Amino acid sequence: MSKKLRYGIVGAGGCGCGKHLTSYALYPDDVKIEAVCDIVPERAKAAAKKYGASKVYTDYVEMFKEVKLDIVSVATPNCFHAPVAIAALQAGINVHSEKPIALNAVEAQAMTDAKNASGKKLMVGLNNRYTEMSLWMKKYIDEGHLGEIYLARCGWRRQRGIPGRGSWFTQKAMSGGGPMIDLGVHFFDLTMFLMGYPAPASISASMFAKFINVEPTVKGELVKGTTNTGVEGGICDVEDLATGYLKTKSGAGINFEFSWASNIENEFNYLELLGTKGGIMMNEKGFKVISEASGAVLVSSPQVHNTTGWGENETKHFIDCVKNDKEPMSPPEQAVTMMRIIDAAYASAASGKEVKL
Repeated sequence: MSKKLRYGIVGAGGCGCGKHLTSYALYPDDVKIEAVCDIVPERAKAAAKKYGASKVYTDYVEMFKEVKLDIVSVATPNCFHAPVAIAALQAGINVHSEKPIALNAVEAQAMTDAKNASGKKLMVGLNNRYTEMSLWMKKYIDEGHLGEIYLARCGWRRQRGIPGRGSWFTQKAMSGGGPMIDLGVHFFDLTMFLMGYPAPASISASMFAKFINVEPTVKGELVKGTTNTGVEGGICDVEDLATGYLKTKSGAGINFEFSWASNIENEFNYLELLGTKGGIMMNEKGFKVISEASGAVLVSSPQVHNTTGWGENETKHFIDCVKNDKEPMSPPEQAVTMMRIIDAAYASAASGKEVKL
């Protein structure tokens, strides 16, 4: 496919503009930005003007009927991912859906089924898979340098980072949950990806909501730097910390912890993989490889760094998949597995028991 791909987006908020429109605009030889849809007309018009789209909509169904598109990004709140993506696939459009793929595994499977029925492509926007460091680690692991990976740890702990009270992030009906589904999907998915996505066996999880329901100290404003974020009276029915342990059918285990607010010194994220021949430790500063050589433990720092912007590699990959009929590196089938894990984590926390998958 040599022609320019006709591109549209549903959702022109922070992620829609900051990631999707910005990254697709980097490839003008491959993509023509045709249409922008957002339920807020002014936001759609502003994004269309900035990125050169000629058509503006507030109804995605109308947009799919009137504009012939090759690719559409779905950058809406989580609860709209499934209906928008399914409608696009049924209209014959390839879909680049923001993470998490959906609210739960049932919706994720429905999206996957729609993809299979349409013959189009559906890629989930798991941008952490596409960084230079992640791709190097994946290649290194696939070459066998770590041996059998038997235990992993991953986490993303914020000191103070609860999304605004009353926003869709803090409403379970719109988001699906708190940091487990918001932050967890990033590093849990990356850990599973590097391990070859082993089949899950069972999960034990605990969830806490110790800070999210604290009323704001300044009414009607976001209070940054404290746990008192948001607007008085907003809905906050999700957790602010999730932790637990996943067992896989291969026998490997994964410890995880994700939080929007904790009384810790600094925000941090990390990923650790322990293998029989080596290990990898990664955090926000970089990563190291641990192995053994000449009778001693060897700790090395590969000279691999992330150099591209938010979503740039991910978008470039999907353009290539659509133009050259390739399968995406973050397929919906794996996203279904991740949502099964997340669903089970919430069920385990609610019941206080281990949940089989």
